[in-house]
Amino acid sequence: MKKKILVIDDDRINTKIVKLNLAKEGYHIETAYDGDEGLAMVPTVDPDLIILDVNMPNMNGYTFMLEIQKFDAQKNTPVIVLTAQADVRPIFNFNGVKDYLVKPVSGPDLVEKVKKHVR
Repeated sequence: MKKKILVIDDDRINTKIVKLNLAKEGYHIETAYDGDEGLAMVPTVDPDLIILDVNMPNMNGYTFMLEIQKFDAQKNTPVIVLTAQADVRPIFNFNGVKDYLVKPVSGPDLVEKVKKHVR
């Protein structure tokens, strides 16, 4: 059975790059373009891993991490943060955040980190 990854990023080009790289590796990819949409998808997708942008409209990555803790089944789902920011240390205070990637994302780095953290 394919592992499911939920990619939440308002940058549609970046989302497409992530999706293409991970689909080639055999993962099932679902996408959302802001934190609100992503949070609504979490219970139905039941992802094995979430790739989350930090700066997004409507609901940013920090608020998303607070909200996902309300879902018992997903509060321990591993999260890889995607960001253009140089300093992402504060987001590691949230349960579930396991790693990060700096944009622009390289395909090999992305695949390596996903394989490291997907259950």
